[in-house]
Amino acid sequence: MQIKNVLVTGCGGDIGIAIGRILRDLDIVEKLYGCDISCEHPGNIFFDECLPMVRADSPKYFSCLMEIITGKKIDLVIPAAEPELRGLMENNFYGRSELFLSANIEAMRIGFDKYATVEMLKDFGCPHLWTVEADKNKPLAYPCIWKSKTGCGSKQIKILNSYNDLLEVSEGIYQEYVPEDEGEYTCGLYRSSRGDIRTIIFKRKLRGGLTGSGEVVENKNITGLLFKIAKAVDLRGSINVQLRLKDGIPYVFEINPRFSSTVMFRHKLGFKDLFWSIQDKLDKDIDSYQGARRGIRFYKVYEDVIDWRSGEKADKSNYVRGGGTLML
Repeated sequence: MQIKNVLVTGCGGDIGIAIGRILRDLDIVEKLYGCDISCEHPGNIFFDECLPMVRADSPKYFSCLMEIITGKKIDLVIPAAEPELRGLMENNFYGRSELFLSANIEAMRIGFDKYATVEMLKDFGCPHLWTVEADKNKPLAYPCIWKSKTGCGSKQIKILNSYNDLLEVSEGIYQEYVPEDEGEYTCGLYRSSRGDIRTIIFKRKLRGGLTGSGEVVENKNITGLLFKIAKAVDLRGSINVQLRLKDGIPYVFEINPRFSSTVMFRHKLGFKDLFWSIQDKLDKDIDSYQGARRGIRFYKVYEDVIDWRSGEKADKSNYVRGGGTLML
């Protein structure tokens, strides 16, 4: 299987770089392009060419994106940044083009709205945390959390221990707080267009808001919940489900309808959701999957990479790609 030209947006971020490295490892792309709002990132080491891009909230975003797609004859676009995915969905870009590789619209609609996520869980008889909209209600109990209704990540979450911590907010949600006593879990959930559901569950530790380390676990309650979610949103593609346990019951606190920051961990463990998504997009049979052994541990480490091409007198003709970096 070979795809000629692929564009990864947000190519300077951790997810974009991971996607680029996986595509290089698979050797299925002839020309790998990236785009990002900043030029100060290591994407140039992992992509054939990195292009400047305006912010996703710019009125010029869609015209700039189409200019790249047309000019570089792009066959497939993989959006890595959540603001771009949200903008593409809200502007019905997916309805006008088959170029984009992402989860289906319903999965994104639910996942991008934290209140809608809880309502979906409630409607399908799944365990759910009490959740109220902050502009209309006070918290039902303390401690609880406040978080943005549409944002993602720990930066937009605040723990409220009492009435004195109550925020003057006009948006967001108050939600039941579940302590980490029984662990926090991040789960890969993939479903093909033919209904094949695959899962992988990590018990994780955060570092800087991202998964820093963890281990593969098996949990029938979590797996059962993931299957329900896949069917509830009529999933096609890959999403990430984050949850905590309380008395052994899994409670989802976030669904990220995109490739996760754990996409590289998962790929290395055989859960190749990026590759399966591409195979499915091309109407190919997806490769078989044998679940990773429980107890396998993983760690996020940071590698120092040098772009030797950036030297003043560098002879670029002598440089070749290898091992995820550029070497002389």
